[in-house]
Amino acid sequence: MQMILTCPSCETRYQVDDAAIDRAAGRQVRCANCGYLWHFAPALVDNLPTEGTPVRGTPARGGPAQAALATATAGAATADAGALEGNAGSTLSTTLDLGSAAAPAIGRMGHGRRAIFQAGVILVVAAAVLVPILGRNTVVRTWPEATKVYDAVGLKTAGPGTGLDITLRPLRNEGSFVVTGEITNTTDQLLSVPPLRLALRDTNKNEVEFQIIDLQVGTLPAGKVAQFKAVFEHPSVTATDVVATFGRE
Repeated sequence: MQMILTCPSCETRYQVDDAAIDRAAGRQVRCANCGYLWHFAPALVDNLPTEGTPVRGTPARGGPAQAALATATAGAATADAGALEGNAGSTLSTTLDLGSAAAPAIGRMGHGRRAIFQAGVILVVAAAVLVPILGRNTVVRTWPEATKVYDAVGLKTAGPGTGLDITLRPLRNEGSFVVTGEITNTTDQLLSVPPLRLALRDTNKNEVEFQIIDLQVGTLPAGKVAQFKAVFEHPSVTATDVVATFGRE
């Protein structure tokens, strides 16, 4: 009978004669594909005696002479079996090199396929780590709130509103300060429009008041324009100028 041995290291399979492996104690085997050495011990299989096989301990029949002859024959057979078992034990104590004619390989994953599989796993992991890092400016343009995440880990980004141009038209009235303007997408990509912060400043460029405008456009296609308007009711008398930035801070 024959059995299939699979190398635990490279998964190469070998077809091995049952007699080459001691089912009780097992045997050291070496993979020809990767050189891995391990002790293989198959499960114990009960070999029941077949019909006609003499059973040890059964008394011989036919009188004293035949009994003596049977005893002598049994003794010789036992001695021969002991010699054979000793030779087999000596053989099974050595390492069985798989991959020979007696134990040919019948299938393997091989170093090539294993290396390709491992390289694929490494590439997937590397992509999951590097893409958000190298493409962080694109991520921020699509999701401005991601800026806080990158800032927390020390990665600089292009900042919210990159690629968006702001035009302001301030107008000071008697009781209000009205700011109108427009935002233009100057890129060839669809961009998210973050909140707009408008701040009134005095002649010394000190901020005296501000408003946050959440534009309802969400995203702005390439080359398109979004208009806005903000009214500061009863502004500080020192307010003479306005500046606009993207973000809430």
